Amino acid sequence: MIYRNLNHLATFAALAETGSFARAARRLQLPTSTVSEHVAALEKNLGLQLVIRTTRSNRLTEAGQILAQGAARMMVGVAETLAGVEVLVDRPTGTLRLSLPFAFAADIVGPAVARFAALYPGIRLDIVVSNEVEDLIAGGFDLAVRIGPLEDSSLTRRGLGTMPMDLVANPAYLAARGRPGRLTDLAGHCLVGIRPTLSLSATGPGGPETVPLDAQVAVNDPKTMVSILRGRGGIGVVPRFLAQAGLDDGSLEILLPEYRLPSAEMSVVYYGSGTANPRADLFASFLQSEMRDRATNLRR
Repeated sequence: MIYRNLNHLATFAALAETGSFARAARRLQLPTSTVSEHVAALEKNLGLQLVIRTTRSNRLTEAGQILAQGAARMMVGVAETLAGVEVLVDRPTGTLRLSLPFAFAADIVGPAVARFAALYPGIRLDIVVSNEVEDLIAGGFDLAVRIGPLEDSSLTRRGLGTMPMDLVANPAYLAARGRPGRLTDLAGHCLVGIRPTLSLSATGPGGPETVPLDAQVAVNDPKTMVSILRGRGGIGVVPRFLAQAGLDDGSLEILLPEYRLPSAEMSVVYYGSGTANPRADLFASFLQSEMRDRATNLRR
């Protein structure tokens, strides 16, 4: 026999332990009438009398005593199970498998791993670095960072903000090859891009402009692109957080500052809600905090 209303069993366990409908009601924070209703429903469904009620006291029948022992064990098991689940929130443990783009992993997550590990020593990080958009389920990933607009609406998204993009080059390259005055002047330069064919959009003094361009150097990793640009290899568009070191030491400068490039949207994504995967939710919140700190240190 399967008894589907476990609330009735929990109520009966409290009655058996306290010996009183009123005391059971106080423990469960229920009206005394509700306790009586639960016990009566339990007796009706089992076809057995469980409690002998008198004006002065209540006494369990033989069937009630047997059921009380089982109900008590059930409540202990429930309490232990809940305590085990709550540990995931209070002291999160287990492995968190991450899919991260190369540059984001190296420049943002890498320096922050020690802080996360100190905050959550029970969580093991399994970081897979790739510029490919990995399938979370097929790859067994708990969480991924995405740059750009999202297509999969089944993912839970936590925004990491937007990252400014800069058109940059080494001053020595510009001294040798000339400084572009307009967006269209870029066609005469050595361009470095993620793909061989580029479409550069920006808002300038005359409004929005889009210029189709060909890259002389194509490289699929933004961090490597920055290295090429700092080494006088040409002109390219890179995220501000990667250009920052070069802007600080003078190996890069921003071109055409009167043009505003679209910012890159950054997101952390995972399946399910935060309560379904508390480790992923913790790491998402941690990344959001890291990105807020980063944003305050970037300069134009």
